[in-house]
Amino acid sequence: MKLSKKAIIISSIAIVSLVILIAVAAIIKTNVNKPKNLLKVLQESVDLQIKGFVYTEVGEANAKWEVKADTATYNKKQNLAVLEKVQIKLTTSDGKVFTMSADKGQMFTDKKNIEIKGNVVITSDNDDRFSTDHLNYNDAEKKFYTDAPVTMENKRMKLTGTGLTLSINNGKLSIPSMVKAKIN
Repeated sequence: MKLSKKAIIISSIAIVSLVILIAVAAIIKTNVNKPKNLLKVLQESVDLQIKGFVYTEVGEANAKWEVKADTATYNKKQNLAVLEKVQIKLTTSDGKVFTMSADKGQMFTDKKNIEIKGNVVITSDNDDRFSTDHLNYNDAEKKFYTDAPVTMENKRMKLTGTGLTLSINNGKLSIPSMVKAKIN
């Protein structure tokens, strides 16, 4: 049985159409079963939003700091991560541990510098509690610092002053000016 040229063309078109229809149906079914987009873009300048952000840095002589945030939005063009509900744990090379928390912050990912602000609290492993408005970290100098008023409290005393510097390498903490102390 010999088929005409017209019948072969019509059969070929029908087979190609059927294959395309099956492929489209498979793609649609796959997309229906896929989870919805898990990353939300909040603004045009935000490339990525992360829930449960964690960043760890191990430095000289095993000094280590870890940044956690409830959420982080990242702008690749500016190398900037904007953080909400920030916690930083610093372990110095000599084993001292400092825990810092703040309402919000930002991390410049290219330079590894951090700024945190809003109810900043620093707690040392020997129960000293420091509070200030804002705190910065400079990776080149390996130190946390502020020029804002600082209050330090523990069981023995309450101390107020202006400024604070905390070295990541040796754990040395100082309040450089306007220091007043009240001994309990």
